[in-house]
Amino acid sequence: MPGGGSRKRRRSAASNSDLKKSYFSGSTLNYRTPCTSSEGRLCDIFRDIPIWNEFFWQVGLELRELSPGQLSLVEVEDAFVPLDLAQRKHEAATLLCHLLMYHRCLVSVVLNRLIHAYDQQLCDALTESPSLRKLALSLPCMSMPELLRFSATLPLQTRLQELECRLLDLERPLCEGLSKFLANARSLTTFKLSAQSLKSEDGALILEGLRRNAAITTLSLNTIIVSAFLYPSSDAFTGYLSENRTVRTLIVKSYYPPNQADMRLVLRSLFRTAAIFELELVHLTLNEANSRLVAELIGENQSLRVLRMVDCALYEDGMPSPSRISPWLAALGTNGTLEKLTMDLRCFSLNECRSLFEALKSNASLKNITAERIRPEDEAQICRALRETGVRERFLLGRHHVVREPTVTLTECEELSQIKIDSSALCRPVWLRTALSLLPSGSHVTSLSLAVWRPSFNQDVCALIAQYIAATKVLRELRWILASITSRPADRVERVLMRALCVNNSIRKLFMTGLRFDETEVQMLVDKLQASRALCELAFYPDDYNSTIWLVQKLSPIVSSNYTLIDVKVYRHVVLRADLFSVDDVVRRNASLVSRAAHFVSGMAGTRLRYCAEAVELVHWNPGVVAKVQALASVDENEAVSRIEQSFKSFSNLDGFMCAAGVVKYRVICHVRDDGQKQLVDIDGDCWWHIRRFLNMCDIKD
Repeated sequence: MPGGGSRKRRRSAASNSDLKKSYFSGSTLNYRTPCTSSEGRLCDIFRDIPIWNEFFWQVGLELRELSPGQLSLVEVEDAFVPLDLAQRKHEAATLLCHLLMYHRCLVSVVLNRLIHAYDQQLCDALTESPSLRKLALSLPCMSMPELLRFSATLPLQTRLQELECRLLDLERPLCEGLSKFLANARSLTTFKLSAQSLKSEDGALILEGLRRNAAITTLSLNTIIVSAFLYPSSDAFTGYLSENRTVRTLIVKSYYPPNQADMRLVLRSLFRTAAIFELELVHLTLNEANSRLVAELIGENQSLRVLRMVDCALYEDGMPSPSRISPWLAALGTNGTLEKLTMDLRCFSLNECRSLFEALKSNASLKNITAERIRPEDEAQICRALRETGVRERFLLGRHHVVREPTVTLTECEELSQIKIDSSALCRPVWLRTALSLLPSGSHVTSLSLAVWRPSFNQDVCALIAQYIAATKVLRELRWILASITSRPADRVERVLMRALCVNNSIRKLFMTGLRFDETEVQMLVDKLQASRALCELAFYPDDYNSTIWLVQKLSPIVSSNYTLIDVKVYRHVVLRADLFSVDDVVRRNASLVSRAAHFVSGMAGTRLRYCAEAVELVHWNPGVVAKVQALASVDENEAVSRIEQSFKSFSNLDGFMCAAGVVKYRVICHVRDDGQKQLVDIDGDCWWHIRRFLNMCDIKD
């Protein structure tokens, strides 16, 4: 009915008097402004994102630009949400409803506790959204009226491309809505479902919708859902897996020991499918029979390109036997399609690993094996076997390798670039100093996790750590857990370590747990963060809250000039919320710039835009851009750095700058003047270089 939509919109929006001034800056938000986004032009809302987020932040949400020109409403990690929520929820719901109904730049939304008491308005707005592509429901529970309304709304989401549901219990009404939605969803390509409880009869409803869907290419389920799909009869789900023609990526996750019989049924069903290219198993514990079954799957399935077993334990029952490696060798000998394999190698002996490397050498399609872990006692021999078999470049270690014998690890194992030195894990306590003394010579170590407990941590050990931090030029990531100790003010270990950090120029990611920093030491860290063009990620969890309070308090007034930080994690509940918001907002801004720059460099469709080029000019040196280009373009670090440099250099000449700025499409052309005066195209490179010293991409206006 023509008038119905209008009435619905009037109900879901609040009057101007319902929206107070923003919580931190005291700004007034004209949220009724319509969307102004168009090809190559950002919506006006991007200028006011900090003010919008002052309202969303109150309920644990924030707007982020995950892709250039597109907004996503996401959850704030470890958000501290005040108890007096009524007014805050009303304001956030009002803003979200308006965004959903009137802003085509909003493409992704997470619904959390905000839905309580505002489910009707939000469901109406979801139905009217012109551009929503991704929806995530992250709630511990929902009331029956909320379930009924949301279930009725789901089938109306005809443009949705991704749906994720993270719930404690999947109740019948929601299962019915999911079934109807899935059966008719033509645009849905990704479906993720996790719950801690699902009845088999309700699971059958969801499964029926899945079986009728012909669009989903990525399916993620946890083992609770899988078990519900398999009972009382397994035929429906195993038949779906083996017969489907659309699902290309299947992800199965578990946070509890899985039912081995269920996993056997799932793995068996994948032998026959020709559609699934990527299989990811997460947090699974597999017995000997199922571990062997995974190997047989590799040998039988000729469509699988990627198999990732992340944090999965293999052969968890039974005694080691020489035949364990046999099915894996047979599989790699016959499979000609698998390109990437991730697995834990601790279940195999040294000789078995050597046989595996020989099989890898003979397999032309397998680009690499990522080992989650290897046996510490075999580390030197395994590294030697990698070199001898010639597969060193095709072998990756996915986690930090725990050092047991430092002389061996740090002098004979150059393949181990990620290591963990834990004072409680070393074979002999005295080897802690040996390990720290050898670190400066370990030029292959790019990521170090350091855990030193009492009584091992003292001033001498601290001095060795500080010497390494100050001297290293190759370490990219440092994680430490250090015990707090009492020392004289002049010999504080915190001061020694902070001085070392201040002179280091290689560390990009710093995770600090433990110790008690005084105000001077915290100021040193703040100065380092502000001066560094390398340190882009920080996690700061000291043993006292004052250190955290000082850090955020000192950083917040000056952080707006920082274009390096893209992630900061602290104890959020102890600091002044206005100060924390200032830091959060700059991190959000920088992450947005990094994303724009990386998309521009990678040549992603629709991102060769001026505001993306402006981001390249502004943050091309940020390590986050390198990592993002690697992910988007699937290239190594050296290639990513090269592409960034090429993009930045392309702005150096007149035509390149004018094209990137959107002034011209191809090149600058000037009509010949009758008086013969020089024109823009007549300026030589040296003159243009001097002009560019005072002319930036952001100076070019629409």
